[in-house]
Amino acid sequence: MRVLVTVNPLESHVRGLVTLVDALGGLGHDVRVAVPDEWSGWLHDLYGVTTVGIGPMWLDIELETAVFSALLEGGAMDFDRTLMEEFTSPRVAGYVADRVLEVSEHWRPHVIVHECTEFGGYLAAEVLGIPHVVVDIGPLEAVVQGLHQEVVRPGLTARRSQLGLAPEPLAPGILRHLTVSMTPEQFNLADFDTPLVRYRHELPKRRDEQAPDVLAQLPEDRPIVYLSMGSIGPLSSRFMERSTEIYYKIFEALSALECSVIAALPSQYEPMFRSLPSHIHTMPWIPQSLVLEHVDLFMTHGGLNSIRDTITRGVPQVLLPFFADHPGNALRCEQLGTGVRIDPVTVTATDVLAACERVLADTSYRRATEELQQHMRALPQQTAFAGDLRRLVEGKLEGVGAE
Repeated sequence: MRVLVTVNPLESHVRGLVTLVDALGGLGHDVRVAVPDEWSGWLHDLYGVTTVGIGPMWLDIELETAVFSALLEGGAMDFDRTLMEEFTSPRVAGYVADRVLEVSEHWRPHVIVHECTEFGGYLAAEVLGIPHVVVDIGPLEAVVQGLHQEVVRPGLTARRSQLGLAPEPLAPGILRHLTVSMTPEQFNLADFDTPLVRYRHELPKRRDEQAPDVLAQLPEDRPIVYLSMGSIGPLSSRFMERSTEIYYKIFEALSALECSVIAALPSQYEPMFRSLPSHIHTMPWIPQSLVLEHVDLFMTHGGLNSIRDTITRGVPQVLLPFFADHPGNALRCEQLGTGVRIDPVTVTATDVLAACERVLADTSYRRATEELQQHMRALPQQTAFAGDLRRLVEGKLEGVGAE
């Protein structure tokens, strides 16, 4: 099969579905990921995927300013609303749809697979009359469906009109053919009423990954805490001041905790944190897939990539959720007993220290995470996606073509 994958050009979004790309490619299918021209080289070098450049970068400083201004001024809901307005706009969804249609003139895919906040591939598939598959990388339920009537549907209806298509359906059109989840139903989407398939999450790996040397040097009589607050928020210049405040409170707490800390601290923040205690080890980037299996606690923002990773490794969490799917994921972890949730708006060092001590001392958090891990392991391997995709392309999957 010829499979075109469309994704918003953010590395965390690519990581959300790159293992599916690997699974299909490993079975001999022609899989190409549509990316900005300047992404083709490094994405192939680091992840080994075949790419097709579709023009200049379409996510820019203007978009970042808009969404993080909304977050700082109006909170998480305003961020989500602004993000969906941007992602369904002419300069994002409209641009990608046009470029994909140009690609299809000389390389026509049998199916388009797209992540849940990327709508250009979906629109192009509708024009071409081919199946489309949406992969939940996190915000599907929390943002895309939640804002469908208010934001997504009006935006997509305008784009569809420009492409000669009927208005966007009352129910999200991206769910019409096939939805892919890489979480067990015990975690989310248990009542999903669309064609839904689940596969076991595999931790995505970059070709340059190596376990940090410090791992082998840590004392064996102390728990290991791994800190990573994701990439989008902490790396945003518009959000940097707030991120810095949160890092100060986290490191104040971890300085008082009897543990070893491995912290992913983006290089922009290094000048502010040069005098941390010796048990706190920071580095600009940490290979999460190689570190998680060695740690006792994961402090995270709660993005679905990180949640799937921590479930797969059976590691309990302390969660500081910011926006999009983070709050819902963090709430679900707390409900399932795998972690403790802290509000990043009101967080104090006392909150962080108490949460870490609680999760490290109470073995029920580890047991709950390991129970969820067993449900994850019971899911089919991602190679099963090829068969489901084949049945979809051949029109044999229930629900295909339903309006």
